Amino acid sequence: MRIEDVERLADDTAEAIAYQNEVSDILQSNMTAEDEEAMLEELEELERQEADRLRLDLPRAPNGALPDKEIVEPEEEPEEEPEEEEEEEDEEEEAPQRSRNNPMLA
Repeated sequence: MRIEDVERLADDTAEAIAYQNEVSDILQSNMTAEDEEAMLEELEELERQEADRLRLDLPRAPNGALPDKEIVEPEEEPEEEPEEEEEEEDEEEEAPQRSRNNPMLA
């Protein structure tokens, strides 16, 4: 590990400890009504910003009534039997007949 990496890690750790101490001090202190009101206003503003951002990401829904359309069910297609299997069965049935009709030569 290089010395620069160690120094950067020490700086990051010091910043994290300072932030943790700041949060702990806020949580331990008694907030005045003004502080609490300011904090709630800031929270509401952050929630509005997030809601606006989410609205931009979502598609627009129609505002008016949708036109009436008849729902058309797809027609069922008749099931087709695979022809390949039938051909194989025919060949299997013919095979014993061939052997009976044509004796093997030794």
